[in-house]
Amino acid sequence: MGLLSLSSLQWKLYGWRPFSWKLGKSHPEPNPIVPDINDIPVSFPMSVQQALRDAGVIPDWNAGLASRECEWVEHRHWEYRSRLRLSPDEFGDMVVLHAEGLDYSGWILVDGEERAFFSSSMVAHRFDLTDYLLDGKEHELSIIFEEPPREQGQMGYTSRSRFFKSRYNYGWDWCPRIVPMGPWEDAILLGAAESAKPDIFADVGLDSFFRLGTVRLKLSFEAESSGRHFHVVLQDGERIVCERDFSTAGREAVLTLDSLPVEAWYPNGEGSRKRYRLTVEERDAASQVLWRDERKIGFKHIEWRRCEGAPAEAEPWICVVNGKPVFLQGANWVPPVAVYHDAQKEDYRKLIDLYRDMGTNLLRVWGGAILEKEFFYELCDEAGIFVWQEFPMSSSGIENCPPYDPESIAALEDIARHYVLQRGHHVSLLLWSGGNELTWGGPDNPFGEIPVDDSHPAISALRSCLEKLDPNRRFVATSPTGPRFYGHPEAFGQGLHHDIHGPWGFAQFEGGTFAEKLASWKSYWEKDDALFRSEVGMPGASSMECLARYASPEELWPPGGEYWLHTASWWIQQSLYEAEWKEGESGALAHYVELTQSIQAEAYGIAAKACKERFPRCGGFVVWMGHDCFPCPTNNSLIDFAGNPKLAYEALRLVFKRRISC
Repeated sequence: MGLLSLSSLQWKLYGWRPFSWKLGKSHPEPNPIVPDINDIPVSFPMSVQQALRDAGVIPDWNAGLASRECEWVEHRHWEYRSRLRLSPDEFGDMVVLHAEGLDYSGWILVDGEERAFFSSSMVAHRFDLTDYLLDGKEHELSIIFEEPPREQGQMGYTSRSRFFKSRYNYGWDWCPRIVPMGPWEDAILLGAAESAKPDIFADVGLDSFFRLGTVRLKLSFEAESSGRHFHVVLQDGERIVCERDFSTAGREAVLTLDSLPVEAWYPNGEGSRKRYRLTVEERDAASQVLWRDERKIGFKHIEWRRCEGAPAEAEPWICVVNGKPVFLQGANWVPPVAVYHDAQKEDYRKLIDLYRDMGTNLLRVWGGAILEKEFFYELCDEAGIFVWQEFPMSSSGIENCPPYDPESIAALEDIARHYVLQRGHHVSLLLWSGGNELTWGGPDNPFGEIPVDDSHPAISALRSCLEKLDPNRRFVATSPTGPRFYGHPEAFGQGLHHDIHGPWGFAQFEGGTFAEKLASWKSYWEKDDALFRSEVGMPGASSMECLARYASPEELWPPGGEYWLHTASWWIQQSLYEAEWKEGESGALAHYVELTQSIQAEAYGIAAKACKERFPRCGGFVVWMGHDCFPCPTNNSLIDFAGNPKLAYEALRLVFKRRISC
């Protein structure tokens, strides 16, 4: 079968002033128009920034204030260049480039000539390169990335967001500006047979007795066919559970495997995480395999029930898994490192293992980031951790309303299709969400603070799209949802708090010291009536080991200096801390770390315990955030950038591990 991963090639990176490569490649030598930066070794996938850092061209952006010295990288065009020779005997009469993670836009060149343009880092791109690569000769393949789009960081106007590139990289309250460029997923050259492989979606279900499974396979082809033949196998290890041959014509085929004797998959702490191997092959008239698709699937039965005492109009927030109501508990997830292109499976595994051991059964993949990588989902499948995957929209501080224009809505529909096809078969995937903290005041008031609903055209389009693509999985408009964004004490008891965000720290709470603030915090949670808490935050400093690794002593003291303001200005709590120590006290930084971590642990423990004890009046509790992707000196995270759990990790583990019944 003709198949070549671009990761198997040898690549070099070249940096050009914007568009100078157009003349540099089209004019013969000698030519004064040459790259600014030459012959940097680079892998595929790998970010431009990582290759430059490895070569000593830019510093480690994680250290001190060094990220400022890396921002110039955005203002170049970057060429990934390699050489290859394809065999017509192996590839047949076609070669197609299939690329799922090109960030963000640019050109495909063969032998210096432009052959295709791409745009969007959140969908797959396919380019027919048959006429340029399939002659048996050696060719030069280049992928050139232009300057990243002018997207908004944390502050701006969501309705003006058009690109759906990971926004946190443009600057957030826990990440400086470091806008990655380059491939963040592998790309593949496909031969004639492989390029004819259809889009495949496996809708997997379990009956209400939790013993018999169903797999509904939907295959969608690019072109009409008079007849194609397929072989499908479901296996438990080496044991065949089901095997089926079928044929189809046209551009779409549906095959249902039902009454499958299977074991149920359960979330962390509730039972085994059984999975099965599903293989789909297309075979020719001589029974030769043209292409093969293999994936692991699991069987679960999900039902959503209304919380006890919830208003009639409230969405259901009790998750019933295989007949058992389960309290959803966990953290909001961002990539393991800021430049997510370079995060490796082992980086993910270390974090997922920590969350599993904490008792987590839910990770919310936040809408300001990405569709998480395939191995994130694989690890969550293994660990029994549900995934709440958001589409790439987020609040903007000034205005949080999704875009209205037809072009942006169409782009979101394309992204939804890609997300479903790439990750929809994973048993850990619990629900889709339109995005993070999307609010408005209705069709005529985009500046309101009411969470959006289906009456917004972008949300309506996403729901309609998902009802067709993934009809058996839940979709929520945004997080939070319901009539209120935030839980206000004066509104407790009125049925207005459904899925709620906040609080994040002590800002709104009475008292001049940590102890007084903590007492107000405890009182707040004793009166809470929210049906679900999908973001709750409290800052605590990173470990002394992490602080020392990424900043110099003069940068680290006092809190509130330039280094702290670089990423953590929202979370320092310096005025509260100053009431706890004396001028000139030795070990002041260690005291700050110990105190803020202790307060964070107690605060998170109070909030999580209060919510879990209200189950089934409350369906879940999720902290913002789980881990740092950048070495913030202080943040709401449970795990610092060096991988060290804070004291709050243990406080939540004690709550999460405690068994409750509905």
